[in-house]
Amino acid sequence: MMEKPIDKITKEDIESLVSAKTSERRTLDYKLQFPGNSDAEKREFLYDVSSFANATGGDLVFGIADERDASGKPTGLPASADGLKTSNASAEILRLDNVVRDGTDPRIPGIQWQTVEGFPNGPVIVMRIPKSWAGPHMVIHSGVSRFYSRNSTGKYPLDVGEIRTAFLAQAHLGERIRQFVVERVSRVAQGESAAPLSEGAKMLLHLVPVYSIDPTSVRDVTKDAAQLHEALQPMSGGSWGSRFNFDGVVASGVVKSYVQVFRSGIIEAGDSQSLQYQQSIPSIAFEEKVWNAAARYLHVQKKLELPLPIFLMVTLIGVKGFKLGLSAWVEMTLAETPGTIDRDILFLPEALIERFDVSVARTLRPTFDALWQACGFEESMNYDSDGNWKPHKN
Repeated sequence: MMEKPIDKITKEDIESLVSAKTSERRTLDYKLQFPGNSDAEKREFLYDVSSFANATGGDLVFGIADERDASGKPTGLPASADGLKTSNASAEILRLDNVVRDGTDPRIPGIQWQTVEGFPNGPVIVMRIPKSWAGPHMVIHSGVSRFYSRNSTGKYPLDVGEIRTAFLAQAHLGERIRQFVVERVSRVAQGESAAPLSEGAKMLLHLVPVYSIDPTSVRDVTKDAAQLHEALQPMSGGSWGSRFNFDGVVASGVVKSYVQVFRSGIIEAGDSQSLQYQQSIPSIAFEEKVWNAAARYLHVQKKLELPLPIFLMVTLIGVKGFKLGLSAWVEMTLAETPGTIDRDILFLPEALIERFDVSVARTLRPTFDALWQACGFEESMNYDSDGNWKPHKN
């Protein structure tokens, strides 16, 4: 994998691969051209893609020719970057995206593409496959059911023991994410938040890159996060300042609200201002505050170049007996009095962010639906029939 964000890869970077004789390796593979439409070519392409996802991720670079040895076999060294002869690169990328979507199970999230122009035959195209946290991924194309991974010499099929180990690792990963959130909620409930919150009900928003739970791949983002002060606005706004602390960087101000960026890139936002309304959660203002804050902090994680996917989780603390504050329009539609929350700590269902350009409000709908259901409703009434966040405010 080239050591820079994919959207920053230039013609000079591609040319340097050739001039430096950068060999294929566990995270880098060269292809002279795109795979065709035959089953054999599609299968080989899917083996390559899934092997990267099941290992540590990597780049497939299309439009680079391999050097050959005396017997005509590829050496893994780049010979030239001539580019691809294609009249419609976007259509080819879409075709291959569909091949990956239909030919792997489960689906591989987070694949990115970069088209680099300026080569003799056409563009060089880089396909970046992230290390996947949703796997292991099986190739299921044309009657095939196989798992692949990668080592320093390229891709190889997993045996039964390796497949079992891969599934167990994924199960443990999900449990570690849940344990992290539960531990943080417990600390805040006991008054050990990163910055002071008011007594009474509180809200926590967690954005957890799955990558951050793996100790073998995590980097310390503290210094970079400290440079993003303006983006670290706490959920309830007001003036704020940021400082280093033991866990990373925390931003807080006069309003009882804070943002903690952990060294690993996990973000925790704590807020008590939103739940200070006589055991009532203002349904519109609450949802708007949450999805706006989540979008802002996702932008921070994008700036920090943290890999996807990211789990987004909302937890309410001290809310037993709380009800939803409703707009006049919603109240008029009610046939009976709604209920109240029946527990003190409400862990709302998580949302999975697989693209940074996603509509956070749409993605959070199941989370908000669960909150409304906890108060006796079928679903959030702040969405239209197409799933857009569009509340009736009158």
